[in-house]
Amino acid sequence: MSKRERLARACKAAGAIVALCGSMMAHAENWPSRPIKLVVPSTAGSTPDVFARILADALHAGMGATIVIDNKPGAGGAVAVNAVAKAPPDGYTVGITPPGPLGADTLLQKRLPYDPARELALVTLAVTQANVLVVRDSLKAQDMGQLISALQKDPDKYTYAAIGAGSVNRLCMELVIQQSGTKMTRVAYAGTPQAILAVVSGEVDMACLPEQAVAAQVRAGKLRALAIASARRSAVLAAVPTLKELGMPGIEADSWMGIIAPAGTPPAIVNRLRSEIAQALTQAQTREKLRTQFMEVVASTPEAFARTVQGDVTRWKSLIQTRGISVD
Repeated sequence: MSKRERLARACKAAGAIVALCGSMMAHAENWPSRPIKLVVPSTAGSTPDVFARILADALHAGMGATIVIDNKPGAGGAVAVNAVAKAPPDGYTVGITPPGPLGADTLLQKRLPYDPARELALVTLAVTQANVLVVRDSLKAQDMGQLISALQKDPDKYTYAAIGAGSVNRLCMELVIQQSGTKMTRVAYAGTPQAILAVVSGEVDMACLPEQAVAAQVRAGKLRALAIASARRSAVLAAVPTLKELGMPGIEADSWMGIIAPAGTPPAIVNRLRSEIAQALTQAQTREKLRTQFMEVVASTPEAFARTVQGDVTRWKSLIQTRGISVD
């Protein structure tokens, strides 16, 4: 190939890149021109679903976009995350993810249907809230000391509800088991509402679930809150101590929710989406709605979101290995 031919080919390739960039810029400038699908990793009425609908309303008010909620429960959020990963990277499919599908599931699942590092774009860690260790009201244990004594006395008797193999609510209970030297049997459920119903009905004995999901049942006396699995006490359940206060340091299992998009989504769209979400979540009216649902606004950058995910992977890896946690 002559020098002139090589130069012509290079110019042609450069022209194609410029055209592609121009097309992507035009696409980003016109976005959104149709409804955006927001994939939710659990059933209607669950904590992520409640957040999704608050966010959808706020985005509609702020940017005029129509947000369509698409509930895809299953596998602790992995079904929804996979749906986002496999969607066209055009800015019209985004999703909500809990910690598990990006963190513990990558350690537990040998063959995840998606690769978080290659198939997903992190947009923002949107909100976080504490998990609460609750027991059925008919259980005699009135505090964590009595609960641990009961577990030690009858090591094969008690059960806990969990959602997905790598969910934070499961890992929280596994940390309690590890630090107290006790045993419990895990019972899996499709979503938070089902897990709560199981504890309230006495189908299982306890669970570690988001504060938004359990607070009403605690106030009604149908569940008893024994501990907060967070760094600090709840403003609403102020009388309930943290697990750290009770001599179980390191059990901080907050339920955060992040926003993801398919990898390859134009950076301009990802940046605008993050900006629009941050603006929507920090509006006084939206922040108050989230506060009533016990959710704290984070609205981080993609880089900060990535650091949170990596921190979770590092933290849960030791527990998964020492406890021999698997997907069975």
